[in-house]
Amino acid sequence: MKKYINYILILAGVGFVACDDVIEDDITDDVITTIVPENGIEIEGNTVQFRWKGIEGADSYRIQINEGATQRIILDSLVSETVFDYAMTPGDYQWRIRGENFAYHTAYSFPKEFSIVSSEDLSKQTVLLKKPDNELYKNSLAINYSWEGIVTATHYKFRVVKVEGDAETVAFENPNVLDTSITLTDTDVTSGDAKYIWQVSAYNDSSHSDFFGRVLYLDTELPPAPNLIKPTNNQNFTTGQEVTFSWNFSNDTGVIKSGITATLQVASDENFGNIVATQEVASEEYKQAFTTTGTYYWRVKGLDAAGNEGPFNSSGVFKVN
Repeated sequence: MKKYINYILILAGVGFVACDDVIEDDITDDVITTIVPENGIEIEGNTVQFRWKGIEGADSYRIQINEGATQRIILDSLVSETVFDYAMTPGDYQWRIRGENFAYHTAYSFPKEFSIVSSEDLSKQTVLLKKPDNELYKNSLAINYSWEGIVTATHYKFRVVKVEGDAETVAFENPNVLDTSITLTDTDVTSGDAKYIWQVSAYNDSSHSDFFGRVLYLDTELPPAPNLIKPTNNQNFTTGQEVTFSWNFSNDTGVIKSGITATLQVASDENFGNIVATQEVASEEYKQAFTTTGTYYWRVKGLDAAGNEGPFNSSGVFKVN
């Protein structure tokens, strides 16, 4: 009996700790004090640092930036620190901040107005990259690359850097791009599948910015035909019984292994002239019940994140009785 009582007490203690862990501070009445930009300040360039005083009990802070004339919100973002750097184009703006945790949030700080004006000094300015997105998988680098222009820039240096381990080599470079975009051809970069970084730097007669870049993965290899695991060949099921289909792409030998979405097909004939089920599956398993008796054939192929479509595997067969 004594052991039973101790066990209950231990469970109660664990439960108390768990409840205590999720209690959040009520920060509703707390006030966030902004530091910079101050109200009415004029900032040269295009990179703004926002700072404010943190408060106890806040896990994060929601910063909002509005266009001054239209009040259109151009940024609404949660940040975990009390410093936030953001690149912006010339214009008039307002900003405000509030503290948040899982259960509560403060009121927003009083909006502060500031202006951004262009500067000839590009050394502290940021090139805002537009497309393609960061960490993108592609089966060709012959695409359009674009960025926001800087008013005082006369041209831009664009380059594509190949990354292999710790080594970086320039695979393509154009030092005199007069526009805010460039489209590469298939012959511009011929270095093969790898991780790449596309970079842009702004220039004028007296200064230039740092390079700003995004990662791009080149994957031109087709996904392999997958290995079928379940159901095993000629495995029997009853009508209404759930059939688990599973497979894997473990035989993928590509240098860059893009994520693969599988296409599962089930047919009532081995030539797949009468397909009874088709499913796109992001994992390597799918379950489905069949209510009609007969012999069924199934096969799987992969489409990777770079856009490469692989072949179907040799089909499997199962029976529903």
